[in-house]
Amino acid sequence: MKRKGNWLLFLGLLIAAALLGIIFPGSTGPADPDPAINPGDVAWMLTASALVLIMTPGLGFFYGGMIHPRHILSTILQSFAAMGVVSVLWVVVGFSLAFGDSVGGIIGNPAGYS
Repeated sequence: MKRKGNWLLFLGLLIAAALLGIIFPGSTGPADPDPAINPGDVAWMLTASALVLIMTPGLGFFYGGMIHPRHILSTILQSFAAMGVVSVLWVVVGFSLAFGDSVGGIIGNPAGYS
């Protein structure tokens, strides 16, 4: 039998942690942050990544609607596998293309940082 009060306990702990974070803020970090890190770029990349992660199951269900019902699970799993491959490619190549040293002011250097 499920307990109905567990989610209330979890919610209460989450609210308590948020209030403690407001009352006792942590360290703000170094006085001079790294000028190479642009908060706008980082915020956009996090937003775009979250949107892609939300889109992946929907794309799997979309493809699943176009095939025979017995193949739906396979099609959805292929979409999730593609998401895993793309995640690894982002870590290996994409990050340096987005945030690496500029090559002609258009794209980052995939060879890394100098």
